[in-house]
Amino acid sequence: MMNMRLWEALAFTLPVVGALVCMLMMLMDVFRYKRDGADRRLRLLLALTYLATSLGWIGMVLFSISSRAFEQYHIVFQLTLMMDQVMFFWVVSIITGTGERWEFNFLHLVVPVAFTAISFVGDLVLPAGKLGTVRPEDAEAWFRAIYLLTTLIFVIYNTLYPLLNLLSIRRYRRFIVNYSSEVQRISLDWLTVMQVLILITVPVPLAGLLLDIQTFSTSYLIWLGALPTFVFYVMLCYNLLDDNYLIIQPEPFGEDIMPARSATIDRKRFERYLRDKKPYLNPNLRITDLAAGLNTNRSYLSAFINREYGMNFCRLINRCRLDALHRLRLSPEYAGKTNMELVLIAGFSGYRNYLRVKREEDRLSELKIFE
Repeated sequence: MMNMRLWEALAFTLPVVGALVCMLMMLMDVFRYKRDGADRRLRLLLALTYLATSLGWIGMVLFSISSRAFEQYHIVFQLTLMMDQVMFFWVVSIITGTGERWEFNFLHLVVPVAFTAISFVGDLVLPAGKLGTVRPEDAEAWFRAIYLLTTLIFVIYNTLYPLLNLLSIRRYRRFIVNYSSEVQRISLDWLTVMQVLILITVPVPLAGLLLDIQTFSTSYLIWLGALPTFVFYVMLCYNLLDDNYLIIQPEPFGEDIMPARSATIDRKRFERYLRDKKPYLNPNLRITDLAAGLNTNRSYLSAFINREYGMNFCRLINRCRLDALHRLRLSPEYAGKTNMELVLIAGFSGYRNYLRVKREEDRLSELKIFE
């Protein structure tokens, strides 16, 4: 039994260490590279989130090795058990924002704070020392109720908020193809995979352990619950440090779908601009860059592209890059260049990016044959 408890504690220590290391890396990134604005706020919020979630996992460690220590810690455990999911939801909401003016709804914090306050008052009013190991038959009914409710809320929060995150990612992915030409790098595939994995592996195994259901109290299921969370912390930290995301700034207040008359564009003017200025050669091109060059706004330009060309901004720009690459390959001036060099000159951010675009265009071309 003792070996099993130590094995549990080791599994739960992994997310603690991962969260604390990632917190330090976020703080170092803020101050070392002098981040400012939205990036700075995002990293500071994520650092605080890592701290909160590490405190929650410390509670799981204490639950495994010391009933008495867990008694003293359970208020912190209850609070962080809910707060970490709310805070991760806050982080994901910032990353997946689509430029709308949005503020975090602090009602998300009401349930964790209220529930923790009720539990704390109950601890002060009821006789001390009756929480026991949570499992004894003579445990106070109050503590049993609070403990069962804590576990229920754990399951709800670790199910509800990953689902909300997936909905945010889905909305973001629909939007980003009309905003950035580098969708592959900032499409948040890594975040989608980890949210699905956590949704499948975390709530049930750890809830089963907390409720002492023998079926779930096995080392394999315990590690199955803890390991994906550790991987999620590391992947989130890595992708933020590598800037594999994009915070979309809101359009200026009052800017609507129809720009000023002098800023309207037509197909001839648009194609002349693409031909003369070649903005698609910029691998980080965003629709806001193109809109500024055409003296129009993002919303109008996005609607124009979809209406006139029947495709989104990302696909249009990548088609321009494929055409440019074809011309480069036929030009004697670039005969000595490697295929990799030509891909970069044509505006692709890398060879893998080019291959994904090429495969997608080939697939869409094949579909048209059968229409």
